[in-house]
Amino acid sequence: MESKTLQTDRVRTYVEGFDEKINGGIRKGHIVLLFGSPGTMKSSVSMNILWNNTRREGKKCLYISLEENKQSLLESMKNLGFWPYDEDKFTISDIGSLRLEHAEADNGRDWFKILEEYIKKRYDTHGVDLLVIDSLNAIFSLAKAQNPRQELFHFFGFIRKLDITAFIISELQPGKEEISAYGEDFLADGTIAMRFHQVGEADYQLRIRCLKMRHSRVEHGYLTLIFKDGVFSATPPISE
Repeated sequence: MESKTLQTDRVRTYVEGFDEKINGGIRKGHIVLLFGSPGTMKSSVSMNILWNNTRREGKKCLYISLEENKQSLLESMKNLGFWPYDEDKFTISDIGSLRLEHAEADNGRDWFKILEEYIKKRYDTHGVDLLVIDSLNAIFSLAKAQNPRQELFHFFGFIRKLDITAFIISELQPGKEEISAYGEDFLADGTIAMRFHQVGEADYQLRIRCLKMRHSRVEHGYLTLIFKDGVFSATPPISE
């Protein structure tokens, strides 16, 4: 059984049955890659982590979306039951607000630098304990990176220096199994996979699996991911 000291050094995902499989949660200050094909509820699981950590633990959280606008994300949170939320502790920023604060963004400037400046500003003025970036694919589509792997290495290093626990969403193309294009799975401290698993001829289950998590004892098998009444839970795979 883990000591009380170690438990306080963990960030829970608040996916019932999953935290127990990753040593009680994610080590504070780690960067975790959350990846899967479209529709696997990556953004919803990320919102669940931030909302519950704000509400239950008083953590200061920042969700940066480079794909979906803030109003759409708020509507999703309401529909999921992650409501109300404390705007003073849970900040949602979309690409529109970032462009307003950084007029040079549309002139081909490095988006990794823009994100660093924005995160540092929020960190200095409000504090940031947990961060979600949605998504890594969007950064690479916006950024004109000369050396993507090197820039990603420096970006991850920047987050680590602030001791922020970060979740980076990455979307797999349907039918493809490659986790990363620029070694992000190697650079990250943890990787969590979400996928659809066919059961029978026409039914599918959503499953979740931790592939790696540094400084943790991990059970690596897939679990069935269920969302009901505003709560995510992970159970042993339901048989076909």
